[in-house]
Amino acid sequence: MSFIGKVFVGILTILIVAVFISFGTVLSQTLREYENFREQERRAVERLEHLRREREHKEEYLRLVLNDPGFLEKVVRERLGYVRPDETVFLFEDRR
Repeated sequence: MSFIGKVFVGILTILIVAVFISFGTVLSQTLREYENFREQERRAVERLEHLRREREHKEEYLRLVLNDPGFLEKVVRERLGYVRPDETVFLFEDRR
C-alpha cells in the first residue's frame, strides 16, 4: 500500500471514529431527554390521579350537601356554629 493510501485509510478511520463519537453523544443526550420526559409524564399522571380523587371527594360532598338534610345540618353546625333557638352551647378552652 502506498503512502497516499495509508494516509487516506488513516483519515477515513479518524472520520469514522468521529462520526461514531458524534452519534454516541447525540444518542446519549436523546436518552437523557427521553428519561426526563418519562419522569414528567409520570408526575403528570400522578397529579391527574390525585386531582381525580379530589374531584370525586368533592362531588360526593356536594351530593351529600344537596340531598342529605342530616349531613347538611351537621356541616352547618360544625362550620358555621349554628344552633337551634332552644339549645345551649358550651365552649371549652383547649388546654394543650
